[in-house]
Amino acid sequence: MNLLRSDTHTPLVHAIIGCGRVAPNHVDAFSAAGGVVLKWACDRDMEAARSLARSGRISAVTTDPAEVFADAEVDSVSIAVDHAQHAPLVAAALRAGKHVLVEKPLAMSDAEGAELVALGERTGRVLSVVSQHRYDPVVQAVRSWLAKGLLGVPVAVDVTLQCGRTAPYYRDSYWRGTWAGEGGSALVNQGYHALDVVRWLCRGLEVVGAAAGSGQLREAMETEDTFAALLRSPAGTLVTYSVTVASVISWRTRIGVVGSAGTVLFDLDHPGTLHLVDGGEELVTAARAEKARATREQPSGIDYYGISHRLQAADFCRSVRTGDPMTASGAAGLETLRLLTQLYRAGGGRRGEPVAPAGPAR
Repeated sequence: MNLLRSDTHTPLVHAIIGCGRVAPNHVDAFSAAGGVVLKWACDRDMEAARSLARSGRISAVTTDPAEVFADAEVDSVSIAVDHAQHAPLVAAALRAGKHVLVEKPLAMSDAEGAELVALGERTGRVLSVVSQHRYDPVVQAVRSWLAKGLLGVPVAVDVTLQCGRTAPYYRDSYWRGTWAGEGGSALVNQGYHALDVVRWLCRGLEVVGAAAGSGQLREAMETEDTFAALLRSPAGTLVTYSVTVASVISWRTRIGVVGSAGTVLFDLDHPGTLHLVDGGEELVTAARAEKARATREQPSGIDYYGISHRLQAADFCRSVRTGDPMTASGAAGLETLRLLTQLYRAGGGRRGEPVAPAGPAR
């Protein structure tokens, strides 16, 4: 890989494009990474860019991403804008020689996503899709228990996410709740991380069946407010998955894994918590140690985003400096995008183009 910064003593210069809800997490994450200088805050709304710059001690502001891409000092960028702009901005950044961390999803279509992954490989730049919950200690622990066989043969996984979004949340946005701007809603936006984590834990998923609903927020959005699916892993594990944005609960994610030798129930909220563990002595001992680990840091942004953006940013910076692969690579983001496409097709959504199999988890 042709790296911009092979010297670990030379600071990386980073920029943030998109200064909305999740941008403070990026400021916090790259500030905590060490050896990083935050230079640009860029947003279509200049006041939003200035506000983020003030809070994050960022020196330069602009409304034009091209100005950021033209800056030879900039090594890498975070892209945290509406979904429809992900692909063109990622492509422009890669062509300008920048490493890219993009919020999910990677792109609006499988074809766009595949082109971006190929472009990252051709340009020798790191491309990563934000999947911060892969880095959550509780998720890392459960994945290690599965790999060690402490749960036996996984037979079933249950995933539920319920959160509350109001009509103004969609009406006051130029892109949320629209097929053109968001590419879906409950599934691709709020439900993305739970799906990505379970796909990673199961080392791949295929769709058995799905259904979408839009009964509660139909007047405010043209996309789905509820989605449910049945999926199967390559090993035969059955996965039930549901997400809704029409709940009175602000946010709650629960994932249950049932194996022939043990069961775990945990969530992706902050801090990620083990609620139930039952099984053999080694599993129970490992779970006791995990429960004793406390994550006391407070998130810099919205609380349920957690603090694992910090761990992904550190992984990103390490990959930029060394060329080593990331836990949440662009290729992994592409596979989750392909799974989303299959789910929307099965659930009657608009994503009707032919798709490749989602493939094994990365």
